[in-house]
Amino acid sequence: MATLLGDRLVGVTAWQSFRHGVLPPTSIHPEESAEQLVTRSATAAFRGGVVPPFEVVVVEGDPADNLIALSCGASLLVVGSRGHSGLSGMLLGSVSNACAAHAACPVLIVHAPETAASTTPDDLTADQRIVVTL
Repeated sequence: MATLLGDRLVGVTAWQSFRHGVLPPTSIHPEESAEQLVTRSATAAFRGGVVPPFEVVVVEGDPADNLIALSCGASLLVVGSRGHSGLSGMLLGSVSNACAAHAACPVLIVHAPETAASTTPDDLTADQRIVVTL
């Protein structure tokens, strides 16, 4: 879509600091892991085809807050929906709902299959991964 809009493609992921005073092992590097996840996801999304050049942005903090901030000046924000609903959706919050309500640009929400709610990013297939376009 970025190519169609004449914009650059940006893959964004957010990570949050460890909580409750627990320090992670020194072997844990959340920014590097997050960047690798975006790169693997983009490669898988293009299903072996040519991956257009894209920028990887890794941010620390709340995913919704960061995506909303990054939406300023963007043509389109694409976010995934893991399908949490009911009580779990209220307790966990919803990045896609927050983005849809507060982003500074149009938002496209891509719904994953029902099984995606219980999977990890490494379990997802190419057609279940999301690449954010700004």
